[in-house]
Amino acid sequence: MKLNEQVYNDLLNQIHNGYYKVGEKIPTEKALMEKYSISRSPVRDALKRLQNEGYINRIPKNGSVVIDSSRVNRTVNYKGGFSKYFSNNWDEIKTVTLDISEINDAEIAKKLNLDDNSLLRILRVRKYKGQPVFFLKTFYPLEFLSHISEEDFYEINNLRDWIQRKADIKFKYTNETLEAVEADRLVQNHLQLERGTPVLKIDRLTYDSDHVPAEFVEYYVNTKIWKYHIDYNF
Repeated sequence: MKLNEQVYNDLLNQIHNGYYKVGEKIPTEKALMEKYSISRSPVRDALKRLQNEGYINRIPKNGSVVIDSSRVNRTVNYKGGFSKYFSNNWDEIKTVTLDISEINDAEIAKKLNLDDNSLLRILRVRKYKGQPVFFLKTFYPLEFLSHISEEDFYEINNLRDWIQRKADIKFKYTNETLEAVEADRLVQNHLQLERGTPVLKIDRLTYDSDHVPAEFVEYYVNTKIWKYHIDYNF
């Protein structure tokens, strides 16, 4: 993701979800440059885009003020995803935890706005009737381990609900980015696919109730078993 897009997406999510309300100022260019450790140019690009789309008004020497928080297409109700698709066969779903490790990854740490590159990584496979559907790489700030043992992470079907209870946080909203990729050897092995098989790769960044990124998931989907599906009600 380009630097200006990251700044734009973060600010837009915070405006949409009420962190910055209409009439309130968003951070200055200088503050955003320091937060993301980037130059002025991508920050200005992001702010200009928000202004062109009618979300903020940039006032010279006085910062940027939110003037509209409504979405282009406001989603009143959302239905979709893996859980809905298999809701009548949930007893046939099993999630297997493969590995739990402490790792250093600067790129993912940046997505989670962490100063330290230390992360907790959980590798899992989700199966339906014994067939692997998802291969998931889930990342959390290492501080989550301060009161959770590694053993606690095994044999959990719904990690998102469980981690919110254990870490005493509440997830507020999620962004997902989808792309088609060729499965590498690791994905091939865990999804039992032939070499060169295309899969759906989804990056999911989830924010907590304080609008702080708290979870990043990179997962791969065997679309022969499940195809990404969403229903929207407006």
